[in-house]
Amino acid sequence: MAAISFERVLKVLVFAALVLTVYKGLGRTPEYASHVDSRRFFNGLVNDAENSLIMKERHLDFGDATAKAVRLRLEELERMGRTPDPGLVNEESLRRAVARRMAIRERDADYVVLAREKLDRMRALERDGWRMPLELTPRAGATSGEAAP
Repeated sequence: MAAISFERVLKVLVFAALVLTVYKGLGRTPEYASHVDSRRFFNGLVNDAENSLIMKERHLDFGDATAKAVRLRLEELERMGRTPDPGLVNEESLRRAVARRMAIRERDADYVVLAREKLDRMRALERDGWRMPLELTPRAGATSGEAAP
């Protein structure tokens, strides 16, 4: 029996490393993952959407709690008979601050709605068993992000 050369062993190891790299790289693509490891793929999508929703809700709650704390502090200062220096806070700056806070609150509420919609879309994709097409180029007539029939 012929002895196996060091060069041959090295070539086999390099080839094995290349195959493993390709396999691991493909595992990160939605085309591959949605077909081969769909449970893990959808768990990732749904978990990401759930985490996004949680963070948006927390951000909204934090903003509401901050606004409440500021309001309570102002009421406390008024009861003590203290008012801010007119050079520091005037009617115009107060109006701008209130308008800004209301706009931020609305934006944060919109972000929560968008995060809920994203979570619903991810759950619908999972429920419908969606798979990303394995084509290299889209078919004629297919729109972006939509699988051709």
